[in-house]
Amino acid sequence: MRLIHPVLGCALAVLPFSIQASPQTDAGQSLQSLNQKPLSLPERQTLELNLPSAPADANSASGAGTLVVEAFVFEGNAALPDSQLQPLLADLRGQRVTLAALQAGLQRITDLYRAQGYPLARAYLPAQSVEQGQVRIGILEGRYGTVRAENAAQLRGFALAPLAQLESGQQVQDQPLTRNLLLLKELPGHDARATLQPGASTGTSDLLVDMRTGNRVSGSVDADNYGNRYIGQYRLGGSVNVNNPLSLGDRLSLRATGSDEDQRYGRIAYQVPVSAWSTQLGVAYSEMSYELGRNFADLDAHGNARVASLFALQPLVRRRGLTLDAQLQFDAKRLRDIIDAFNDRLDKRSRVVTASLNGSSQDDLWGGGVSSFSLAWSHGELDIAGAAKRLEDQNTAGTRGSFNKLTPSLVRLQRLTPRFSLYSQLQGQWADRNLESSEKFYLGGAYGVRAYPQGEASGDQGWLTNLELRYALTPTWQLATFLDHGQVRVNRDPWTAEDNHRGLSGTGVGATWAAYGWRVNAVAAWKLGNAEPISDADRSPRIWAQVSRFF
Repeated sequence: MRLIHPVLGCALAVLPFSIQASPQTDAGQSLQSLNQKPLSLPERQTLELNLPSAPADANSASGAGTLVVEAFVFEGNAALPDSQLQPLLADLRGQRVTLAALQAGLQRITDLYRAQGYPLARAYLPAQSVEQGQVRIGILEGRYGTVRAENAAQLRGFALAPLAQLESGQQVQDQPLTRNLLLLKELPGHDARATLQPGASTGTSDLLVDMRTGNRVSGSVDADNYGNRYIGQYRLGGSVNVNNPLSLGDRLSLRATGSDEDQRYGRIAYQVPVSAWSTQLGVAYSEMSYELGRNFADLDAHGNARVASLFALQPLVRRRGLTLDAQLQFDAKRLRDIIDAFNDRLDKRSRVVTASLNGSSQDDLWGGGVSSFSLAWSHGELDIAGAAKRLEDQNTAGTRGSFNKLTPSLVRLQRLTPRFSLYSQLQGQWADRNLESSEKFYLGGAYGVRAYPQGEASGDQGWLTNLELRYALTPTWQLATFLDHGQVRVNRDPWTAEDNHRGLSGTGVGATWAAYGWRVNAVAAWKLGNAEPISDADRSPRIWAQVSRFF
């Protein structure tokens, strides 16, 4: 143990207040600071699908002949009933029409099929002798011939399950085809390119999916000053993804982070498709340790957090411009905080089940934009070791026991002009009781109200919004000006006479450079209003910077 400075006695006398008024830096808050990131926006979605050329109609209109039409008889229409098709030709019945007019009517039927999601369907005039004005119209709705994948030797198990959903003889429909091709494109380390080509029999098309192998290993290295002052503001981290290691369409992910004040974090995760419906099952384990430094170094305060996770992810919607997933996750957390100067130790365990809906969209609204959204509900149970610690919690915050919380989040990037765009984020949290620090909502930091330090203003309930006007100076440089604001209710059920609400606001400017696999981001932020930071010294402006290298 270090020698305690004589002046420290006064600080120790008000230790509970000091730790509360500083950042309440404990294992829970330290862990939360590593996971506090906004939703990521989707990349521009691309789906490469080559369709066969439409065959020339044997009865293409020459514009010469005419005939009197009294009725139309449809053949081959299983997907759409006559009642939907007949009105499209109502203007031709009882009339003397040219072949060109008939061809125009056939095109209306073809267009209806395409609009209903049958990309290969077409209407045609079969060879016939028109009697009593009855004209037969044939419809080829388009069916799969053979369905096969190329370059798929490195994929087994349920990796190719989406392709198995498209069977020979099925009608070629846009939505199932798009969904399953997009799911194949999401396989780690692969890209799917599809071609529909004429099949062996009339009205069929063979589907060929080229599963092109991409990077087996990807990742990034990053350095930033996004950390908490007392456990390390300056951080160095790295992520590695091993794609398809067992040829199951699986992924192994590794993440490590360290700070200048001896905060250490590591996480390993593995997920794999486990069903014909592209369900993903995953496991993860993370461990974090910290030492309290700076003003509190003489306390010899340190701790750790361990989290074991099991999760299942089910793709619900895959469309051009829209994805939606459901996820169920179980987390088992062990949190430990030790103050050697007092021979004090606090051990907490929690079990949390989280059900969430996560999605993204791309649209042409007001010039076009992309969005991400999430809604998560968590139910957990917190236990505190030791009768004395449980009694202390009972007489103060009362966090022990079961809890529920709801966390919505929405992010949008809206195109305004070819150079200007507007980024907006709104997130919040509602809880039914006082929460332990790893479950709280935090306002300050590089991903929150940027004029305030990391970990500033935590609460059981709150909301946060960020508005950012961006300007693309060049293809590699982007400038921005922003406004941040958030509010928290410190304790769901107040247990002290102190003000139970905090509000933070800030504004600032930023610049981002991205090219050649590098990304550099810097932000300068100033406070708006009179709210002073209590978790760190006031800085004006407050500077945030991050350098990332992707591979």
